[in-house]
Amino acid sequence: MKRIFQRQSMPGPIHREPLLSRGLMSRLLSHPLLYGSFILFSVLAIGTVGYMFIEDWPMLDALFMTIITMSTIGYGEVHALSFWGRVFTIGLIVVGVIIASYGITTTVELFTSQGFLEQIRYRRRLRELEKINHHSIICGFGRLGRSLAKELQARGYPMIVIDIDPEAIDRCRQMGILTIHGNAADESVLHEAGINRAKSLVAAANSDAENVFIVLTAKSLNPDLQIISRCNSEPSIPKLEKAGVDMVISPHAIAGRRVAQLLTRPNVMSFLDGILEFGDQQMRLEEFIIGEKSPLAGLTLREARLKVAVLAVTHPEQTLLTHPNADTKLLPGAAMIVMGVEQELNQLAEMVKG
Repeated sequence: MKRIFQRQSMPGPIHREPLLSRGLMSRLLSHPLLYGSFILFSVLAIGTVGYMFIEDWPMLDALFMTIITMSTIGYGEVHALSFWGRVFTIGLIVVGVIIASYGITTTVELFTSQGFLEQIRYRRRLRELEKINHHSIICGFGRLGRSLAKELQARGYPMIVIDIDPEAIDRCRQMGILTIHGNAADESVLHEAGINRAKSLVAAANSDAENVFIVLTAKSLNPDLQIISRCNSEPSIPKLEKAGVDMVISPHAIAGRRVAQLLTRPNVMSFLDGILEFGDQQMRLEEFIIGEKSPLAGLTLREARLKVAVLAVTHPEQTLLTHPNADTKLLPGAAMIVMGVEQELNQLAEMVKG
């Protein structure tokens, strides 16, 4: 057994053994259910042959007698039994009861075992992974990945987390987030995460080298994917940008700027946090894309008469308009950065989609 598995894990061609070889048979019979099935059919064959030899019965009568005897159904004898036929039948009854007890015990243990339950959960996750679309792939569930996952989960944004650490995967599953245990730089793992259907990818590994490999692999599989990467050192920024990162984030640099802004402009930072509370109402900053079928498409801000505050508008293939006026047109594909309360933002979300 050990020698066979070691041979298969080594590089190079695998030499398959014959179907009925001793190694393959031992692996098949090592499973309790397969082992029990093998014994059951062997006893059925022995019982059938025994009745044919002892009582000189046809094969169908011998098989029928063997089955009703081992199952202890209680039907009458097919034909009158001789002395040795009755002795043989007693042996079959004892063996049948033993096999039935073993089969029931093994089946219960199988369906209640941790491995079987984990297999069911794994198949359920595969079905959920196949359904997800336009999602974000988070590579790494460290401090940054965990914080990002919480924020996206609070906003109802679809995502999949990839991490090689089993403990991180367990923490992620406890949060109810779809996860994949594996190396994010592996193409098969990214395909399992639906990289062809994904909208964005965040390389949040602790090592810049790992993030570079993740970005290179992801870009080769989906060149149109939006990629954001974590960076721990400034010399790694050009390497990540050459690998295809759209935006490089340095947590240390962001934290430094954040603390400096809090010290020098505390009121401004409080205003720009994204959620502003005024009594029972909550003001939020949101971004919306104007759809082609939206009733707002082609209208100016004056004609649209929006109830939210439009802070910025960017048109396709144009620079960001930070000071939109009443004559600014909302063309299809334009992005609006607005501020408003929850109800107003929900109404606007329906309008921009059409």
